[in-house]
Amino acid sequence: MCGGLWRGVILMDHRHVFRVKSPKICRFRGFVNSDPVTLDTDADVVLLAGPNGFGKTSLIDALCLLLNGHYYEERRPLVSCTAAGGNGLNYAQIEAIVECNGSENDRRRLVTVRDNQKGHPDVSLPDIFCPGTISRELAARCSFYYQDLLSKLFEEEDAQVRLLEFLRPLPEPETVVLDAVKRARGQWKDMVSSVLGNLASEEGLPDESTINEKRKRAAAAFRDAWNELVDIAGAEGDIKLPGRSGDWLFLINSDNLRSGWAGELRNLAADCLTLLLPDRKQPAPDEKPPGSLRLIEESLFELRRKVIDRISGAEEKLRSLLEDLTDDTVLLPPHAWPAEEKDIAAALEKATELEAQVSLLENLERHFGNPGGPDLLAILVALRDRGGDLLKVPDAAPDFGPPPPVIAWLREAVSHDLAGLADQLEKWQAHVKERRIELLEQLLGTQKTIHNRKVFLEKCKQIYGLMQQVLQFNPHFKVLTDAGSSIYLPELKKLLGSTGAKDHLFMAIERVRAAVSQWIQVEELDEKRKVALQRRAGYMQVREMIDSITGALEREAGKNSVLNSAILPPDDVIRDLQHMVNGVLNRFRLVDGIYPVRFEARRDKRGKAGSSLQVYAADDRPLSALSTGQKAQLGLAMILGLNYSLNRYIGHNIIALDDVTTAFDMAQLPRTAALIRQIAYASDEEFGRQVFIVSHHEDLTNRLLDFLIPPEGRKMRILNFVNWTPNNGPVIEQREVIPGLKASTDNRKKFVDTLKSICLAGY
Repeated sequence: MCGGLWRGVILMDHRHVFRVKSPKICRFRGFVNSDPVTLDTDADVVLLAGPNGFGKTSLIDALCLLLNGHYYEERRPLVSCTAAGGNGLNYAQIEAIVECNGSENDRRRLVTVRDNQKGHPDVSLPDIFCPGTISRELAARCSFYYQDLLSKLFEEEDAQVRLLEFLRPLPEPETVVLDAVKRARGQWKDMVSSVLGNLASEEGLPDESTINEKRKRAAAAFRDAWNELVDIAGAEGDIKLPGRSGDWLFLINSDNLRSGWAGELRNLAADCLTLLLPDRKQPAPDEKPPGSLRLIEESLFELRRKVIDRISGAEEKLRSLLEDLTDDTVLLPPHAWPAEEKDIAAALEKATELEAQVSLLENLERHFGNPGGPDLLAILVALRDRGGDLLKVPDAAPDFGPPPPVIAWLREAVSHDLAGLADQLEKWQAHVKERRIELLEQLLGTQKTIHNRKVFLEKCKQIYGLMQQVLQFNPHFKVLTDAGSSIYLPELKKLLGSTGAKDHLFMAIERVRAAVSQWIQVEELDEKRKVALQRRAGYMQVREMIDSITGALEREAGKNSVLNSAILPPDDVIRDLQHMVNGVLNRFRLVDGIYPVRFEARRDKRGKAGSSLQVYAADDRPLSALSTGQKAQLGLAMILGLNYSLNRYIGHNIIALDDVTTAFDMAQLPRTAALIRQIAYASDEEFGRQVFIVSHHEDLTNRLLDFLIPPEGRKMRILNFVNWTPNNGPVIEQREVIPGLKASTDNRKKFVDTLKSICLAGY
């Protein structure tokens, strides 16, 4: 079991930990106590027993952070919720006395954790945990088993560090090349921004980087206003709006928009329509940001109308409607509404026709393209320039001559006027593109006009409806309504008098509408910039070249670069790890078809995560098809195999198994215990491990205790978590298990004495 990868002398420096003897924990997760709880873990096996929720996993998490410098996001918050308590102690501390390699005296380790609600916790680590190049996450995955986080061990979920990234360390020359590519990518981005900015400035428009900055500011203003509206609508209006997390448009801990921000905006628009305008057509799958924003704006107008309906008093409702209209606005009277509606309907038909024409021209532009290589025009040009040379085939034996049908086709192709064909195709493509851009400009202008006219008409209808309601209170309104002509806003506002206090919900809606309007202006400016630049053939040629080079640099700087994909771990390395895992797995009682498992390096089809190490059963079942118990068996084998393979890189000889036994049936328990005995009570420092085991069930704990009683000269301790309180945290009974030989001798003596007394009493 202990052979395999990097077999030989294990090089360990003075920081390599062999045993954790005396951990002290305070204010860390379930350890809510302000004064440190001191535990005695100076043993080969430490069994943590007790019901759920008493702090056992918190202790394992503390050891994981102490030894590996790693924590799992699922465990946050790390600092106990009750830690502050008004005394300023808003941090957690984990301290331990540890036995290290090559040191006569034990060493002290201390970790301090401060939670950061807006980002990652601040963790102060005492020193370098891992002597080699292994990451903290990978060190944790190779030494700490969590039943509830088992998928992270197998890479079923996205891991920050893949196993293959460590199993296939790049030679120094390749590392130098990758670093150079990454530097080139950064330099290229700066140069591209400058070049494209200069081209855009010639059109009198902002460059792309300026647009992006404007967009980020508009998106941040919208995000903040939307989150505020969601809270106020729920608290004051009992209205449930589609909620979003704080970073739904942005990268975590960054002010940069996510790559999928346009899709997220489209999803919000769809949710708003479902809630507020269920009869409205949902946004198209390829809806552009301006369209999504206008749908959100339309939904906000409907929300505003509903809020206004709830305001008591027609005059207050009327004031609310007039607040966002400028004094030069002229209201349409009722007799003008039918004509306006007819004009809007005609404009909608025109917009629909324009959309169809733009879509047709876009398809025509793409028709002779080729995403995987040169388009038809490039092929015609190549045949024009190189066709004659291609026909001059060197003399060769019959077996090596080009296929005659290919030569016949090529001869036929070059016989045409290729220069004329290429010229005609190029002119046709330019004509189609020019017409598409022209129609697109018309479409964007028409859509904006339609939107503004629809919104204004709806406002006029609501305002006139409210004016009819206030006639009984203020007869002066009758003069305005009976005139039948357009109404100027200053006259109306003068009749209403001063405004009262504004409704909080109404004000929140207006802030979101202002943010949406600001964002729409940015997107319209971007569309205008793109349309203007597309008219310039030189710009588009430069843009296509830039996009091609940018894509190549992005691929080569990522996990799926050609270099990374080519340098996979040697087959013998994966075979050795596979052999070691199967050596452990064979200790269990398995159903047919599971054993032996095999490992395969698989490339992520999405092109983002890089290659990963996938696990398959003997009958080709993937990991996802195995049962919970089978995954637990494989997980235990996996962690032991990795631990012994990578031990010199991990930095310690500690293995922790959190709740591993609950996934096993009673028949598997003796096999598991025998395996633990072998690694915990090994006489060789290279193979021996200090083992922490968490067990939640009393019957399993008792059976484990029977199986794991230590031999003479070895130690086992039990930490029995008997209670937990919100003020003091866990209550722990600490006991030592008597070694097997001593217990056996005492019991035999007691048995002989008891038997003698029984015999004497009988006479």
